[in-house]
Amino acid sequence: MKMVPDFLFMSIIVIIITFSSVPVFKSWSKLNFDNDFLQYASRHEAIRKSLIEYHTFPMRSHWLGGGFPTLGDPEDPTLNPLVLLTILFNPIIGLKLIVFFSLLIGGLATYVFTRCILGYTEWGSLFSALVFGLSLFVPLRVQDGNPNEVYATFLPLCLLLIGLACRGYKFPIIVLPIVFYTMLSDGKLNCFMGMFYVGLVCLFNLVPRFGVFPKDKLIDRIDARPLKVFILAISITFFVGMVRILPAVEHINEKGGLGNIDLFFYTETYNFFGYTFERLWQETIGWKGRQGLVTVGWLPVLLFVVATFVFWRKSLPWGVVLILFAWLALANNVSVDLFELLWHLPIFSAVRQPIKYFSFQIVFTIAVASGQFFVLLKRLSPRWLEHVIAFILIILGIVFLYPRIEKIQSETYNFACPQSTQLESGFFNIKGWSLKRNRKEPPFAITYFNLLRNIGTIDWYTGVPLAENAIPKYYVDTDNNYLPNPEYRGEAFLLGTDNSVSSEFRPNSIRVQVELEKPDILVINQNYHSGWHTDYGKLFNKNGLIALRLDRLGAYQISLRYYSHSFYLGLVITVLSLVVLVWICLAYRRAHLHNWISHPWLFVRCTSRMVFWLIEK
Repeated sequence: MKMVPDFLFMSIIVIIITFSSVPVFKSWSKLNFDNDFLQYASRHEAIRKSLIEYHTFPMRSHWLGGGFPTLGDPEDPTLNPLVLLTILFNPIIGLKLIVFFSLLIGGLATYVFTRCILGYTEWGSLFSALVFGLSLFVPLRVQDGNPNEVYATFLPLCLLLIGLACRGYKFPIIVLPIVFYTMLSDGKLNCFMGMFYVGLVCLFNLVPRFGVFPKDKLIDRIDARPLKVFILAISITFFVGMVRILPAVEHINEKGGLGNIDLFFYTETYNFFGYTFERLWQETIGWKGRQGLVTVGWLPVLLFVVATFVFWRKSLPWGVVLILFAWLALANNVSVDLFELLWHLPIFSAVRQPIKYFSFQIVFTIAVASGQFFVLLKRLSPRWLEHVIAFILIILGIVFLYPRIEKIQSETYNFACPQSTQLESGFFNIKGWSLKRNRKEPPFAITYFNLLRNIGTIDWYTGVPLAENAIPKYYVDTDNNYLPNPEYRGEAFLLGTDNSVSSEFRPNSIRVQVELEKPDILVINQNYHSGWHTDYGKLFNKNGLIALRLDRLGAYQISLRYYSHSFYLGLVITVLSLVVLVWICLAYRRAHLHNWISHPWLFVRCTSRMVFWLIEK
């Protein structure tokens, strides 16, 4: 492969995607005025405030839901590597950078995957990369307030790393689990649907003379290498990522478990609507200006069809994948609803919008498969015709997609953060009065804006909710007015007297200064959780709030600390898994692993054999 042309083509990808994101950079500090975006920004802001202002690793947050164990929230980004961008800058700028870099990853990884693994020409790889990098799925999902669904752009990177690992490179085995973990650590279901796609593509290589990844000439029939790499990467991700997984599993188990998660929008019966066939094909090609999550334009679809007829054997796997995910996206609009069958399985049972979770796979499949058409242009004579026609086709593809993505980007971030002030200093909670939970106005009732002012929002929005028992100091009405709550007694108060109590709230701790003349009960206006511990008194649940029985008289300070037991257990498993992983790598490199296949210890024997099955041809 000639490095200079490929470098130039990749530079073109970077330049075009960067120019399409210029509206985002121009609106540097402006918000996306969308309820989902504001809620997601509040999660990042809670992390930033905890680390920067309180110098505390956030296991819970007193700003959300009257006290919420955020580390267990499946959508909590605390342990996501990309959260460093929102910590270094701020949630608004950081989220914009995450989306921009993800689009670049999607475009560049598509180019390298199609060029190095699938063997496309430079022009074909450039076409596939630009179609996927400029496709509308991610920009539209971000405009709808979901910047944490950018991990759809990681699909080509996952396939690229698997392809390189199958060719004998070692570093992809280390990088791929990091990519999988990054996708999983934000908790969005599209990461699972993306991994489902990658697993199916790997599975195709088990079929003789069928599959996406080129097979070794020494392998006549079944090529299990892609599936082995996928299983190995998933296994490493699972064990090394236990520090993130266990808190989420504990939280989900409190709400029904993976098979029947109690979500805000949960429904017991199957009643979901997918694409109609007419809407699907019209949005895909942009018929009469229609656009949606699957829009790529008529040209990639046409080139895909032509390539399928000419290179039917190589295109067949992509065709099967396209039909499968289109079938899932159609849901109950076909006579045999494939999604309904999968809906009874764990994880799939949490999917409520098949259009959203099965669209980006369609886009990626068309983008990748259409690039194979450019192999035909190599047959043209004279040779300069290949370059002229390829250039024209790429320009046509850009002309269709670029204005649309640029328009979406320019319409996404156009709201300036209001400069509102609170009535008084000190932490307190508010709650909406006759307001819907997932909202973007009025300003005093928005979780993100309240976080900036050190105010808690009890009726915030999360997919997997817990009971909200904290008492608001104020209600906020539709006109953005504070309405005092007559039942409010303070963020910390003594049950038997009206003596004032001073308190200080931090993400993982609470300090209360009391002065007792007789034994009493201290009530703290935060949701009770078994993870709380105190240095004085006896903790118990008082109508869902934290309460302590105090027998010691006089003036003293009480300190409460919150510990996530699942986090520390997961941290131990993560560290041990890393140690075992290093041990296996060293043992294999020094050829000691061969000696342990017959080891008397079952764990060592099974581990050794499993490793050999996964990494040996």
